[in-house]
Amino acid sequence: MKNTAARKLKQVPKGYLIVGVDPHKKNHAAVAITQNFTIRDRFKFDNTREGLEFLLRRVRTEMVKSDCRGVMFAIETGGHYWRNVAYYLDERGIPFRFINQYTLKRRREGKDLNRRKNDYRDSEVAAQLLCTGEFVESTVPQGVYAKLRTAHNAYRRLVKERTRIINLVKGLLDALFPEFTRVFKDPCGLTALSVLSTCSTPGVIARMTEDEFVATIEVKHQGRLMRKKLMALHYAARSSIGIAAGAKSVSSEISFLVEKLELIRGHICAIERTLVRLVDETEEGKYLLSIRGLNYIAVARNLPAAEMALGRKVAVIFFDEHNPKEAVVIAVYT
Repeated sequence: MKNTAARKLKQVPKGYLIVGVDPHKKNHAAVAITQNFTIRDRFKFDNTREGLEFLLRRVRTEMVKSDCRGVMFAIETGGHYWRNVAYYLDERGIPFRFINQYTLKRRREGKDLNRRKNDYRDSEVAAQLLCTGEFVESTVPQGVYAKLRTAHNAYRRLVKERTRIINLVKGLLDALFPEFTRVFKDPCGLTALSVLSTCSTPGVIARMTEDEFVATIEVKHQGRLMRKKLMALHYAARSSIGIAAGAKSVSSEISFLVEKLELIRGHICAIERTLVRLVDETEEGKYLLSIRGLNYIAVARNLPAAEMALGRKVAVIFFDEHNPKEAVVIAVYT
């Protein structure tokens, strides 16, 4: 632990002006301090290019006034508003480090017993944490790794939304047609979705004959139709205990959710193809895919976080001393 702290402190050059940034949606807060924690300046700047240019001009002016050799930024990573500032600084080669929001909160609460909380205070604490080496070593992804992170985040959100919709459909069916999930264990299978999008009300199904019901589903269905289950569902509908009051409205909502679910599934398939293509473009992808148990989605999730290994000890499966890039990392530790 002592070695880790010493190594991090070496990354903060002596005589540098430290600027803590607390990012927000419209206006960011910044506090400039020297390494003896003396506050030199504090101000706010807009989340625009003009605002970021103003940040650099003001920081350079204060750097000259304070007779500092350079400047280094400490950016709190709560939320997602820090990304614009980080990429702007990275494009210009200006050094910065990330401050974990939970570390910042614990430090602020431990020092301020009156629970003082404002934007400038958070920026000040972020700068102090950088001075003491309590920051996160990381880099912002570029190129194919940035594309992978963005694509996988979209994939993760869609999968989460798909799960939410499936659970909502199951909840509606518990009141409208509770026997449905006894016949179709997966209410979101192809045949089950065709039924839900066409006629999910047990009263409507019961008024049809078996042949009429199967023919109705077959009109809009694509692929293999599970006729035996449809007949079992028709039999269950005749003695269903589903709630008839408001059944038509619930059925309409289920039809809408089914359409939304099919759209999300199409988007997920498209993003999966994108992830496969991006993983194949990386140098490490083929090595990670050679590990049993890792598929393209798992590799796409972890590749953008490859920067987590920077400055840390790693455990590898194999390593080519003539080509340091040819190594597979299985563990990262400090």
